[in-house]
Amino acid sequence: MRALRLLATAVLAVGFLPLAAAPANAAPPANDVPEGAVELHLGDQVEQDTSEATTDTQDADLNASCGAPATNASVWYQFTPDADQTVVLDMTASDYSGGMLVFAGTPTADSLVTCGPGVVVLRAEAGTTYNIMVISDTDVNGGNLVLSLEEAPPPPLVHVSVAKRGVAFRGGAARLHGTYSCKNGEFTAVGVTLRQRAGRLKIRADSGKEIRCNGGRHHWSARLVSAVGTYAGGHAFATVRITACGVVACRNDHTKRHIHLAWAAGSPRQRSAQTPTRQTERPRPLVEHQRSWPSS
Repeated sequence: MRALRLLATAVLAVGFLPLAAAPANAAPPANDVPEGAVELHLGDQVEQDTSEATTDTQDADLNASCGAPATNASVWYQFTPDADQTVVLDMTASDYSGGMLVFAGTPTADSLVTCGPGVVVLRAEAGTTYNIMVISDTDVNGGNLVLSLEEAPPPPLVHVSVAKRGVAFRGGAARLHGTYSCKNGEFTAVGVTLRQRAGRLKIRADSGKEIRCNGGRHHWSARLVSAVGTYAGGHAFATVRITACGVVACRNDHTKRHIHLAWAAGSPRQRSAQTPTRQTERPRPLVEHQRSWPSS
């Protein structure tokens, strides 16, 4: 009998082990819904594990005017400024891809004021409460969210110039150069157009490339190859433009002037023929600054 009692005790103990070892079910965070929104202040940087956050039909309805590809792991924050100001919400330091939808007052499809992936600029009005839905825009259900709220930087400052003399090369290409200055730009590009007349033929080429924008004064140069003819020593006309885009806005500057093209050493001193040349080098197009979303 004693042996049976010991065996029964052992069986009961084994039977209860899984119940004692079973972990508690994880729960969504308190700010999984708008009513639990966490308050933000200017200069804040917050971190949150959003892997247990959820999404629902309300999120999908709020996204109708924005067009994010997904609204997974949505969590909510609030910001109420004391004065009119432009601020930047940034979640790019997170370990998953996502974005934000910002609503003035109660979140509805009609109260959406801005949205987008990664970084969102908000022109906030004093006393208005902005509800911010932070989402994963892929199938990944959240992760380590790093969200910052900062005052927006000033818009870019740009200036560009072009030298009055350029160079014509054997084969018909031309090269121009000049200087530029740029400050507060996240993306900056310079574009050049060179025109020259050869009898009735109008020779034109465009070139564009990205450049650095660190507040200093720099030199630029561009090699231009036309698809309709060859450049030669003599007069030409150049248009140079610079575009810099910051977090908040884009700025541009341009200059136009008559150029004298001098023959490069070893180049012919006369135009070969006023016929199209074989295009051995194509100018790069000027890259446009753009973001994804919204798609509606």
